[in-house]
Amino acid sequence: MDLDAIALLAQDALWLALKLSLPVLGAAFVVALLSGLLQALTQLQDAVLGHVPRLLAVAAVLALFGAGLGGELLAYTRALWGHIPEIGR
Repeated sequence: MDLDAIALLAQDALWLALKLSLPVLGAAFVVALLSGLLQALTQLQDAVLGHVPRLLAVAAVLALFGAGLGGELLAYTRALWGHIPEIGR
């Protein structure tokens, strides 16, 4: 396997990492933004008010989309395992 193919596999891995983390990070960002806005409006500056909603949002996203995200990761892993004999040449 030449260097271009290995670079393509690495590029696919980076895109997959971005695609898998985007729903979780997006939910955490939106909830943090709303939580910060709520804290600013009510002048409540408690750390728990910022962390617990984010934790619940991340858990909800993982519960809803975890199977699909895991399926994409499994498909990439299977494809990568299929390339192992070519990498060793």
